[in-house]
Amino acid sequence: MQSTIPMVLVASLGALAFSYDILLNIPLIAEWSTITCNREALVNDALLKSNQICINYDYLNGQQVFKYDQTIKGKLVIKTSSLFEIVPIHVNGTVTIKIPVSVTEQVNICYTIPDTDPLV
Repeated sequence: MQSTIPMVLVASLGALAFSYDILLNIPLIAEWSTITCNREALVNDALLKSNQICINYDYLNGQQVFKYDQTIKGKLVIKTSSLFEIVPIHVNGTVTIKIPVSVTEQVNICYTIPDTDPLV
């Protein structure tokens, strides 16, 4: 018999549906409050981990930024591409950068690094 047990639920799906453990042939009483708390804790940990890569910075129009390049693999490699100019800034956490002359791309601010030392 095949049965998968997700980490969050700590019981098989059939056991939760029928209140009977499929593997051991014993009754099962699911504590839904514990399952909900475990799931919330996992989601909160994942959210904190993903938010750690964002830099708290106020971007300005015309500012130069670096963009993370997700295609570059390796630990010792610089994972940013060259400088790009911000055209407009959006309220949903994204900026539009000008790539060559007339091509633009909308990028989340978590994937940009501000150029704090411009050569002006």
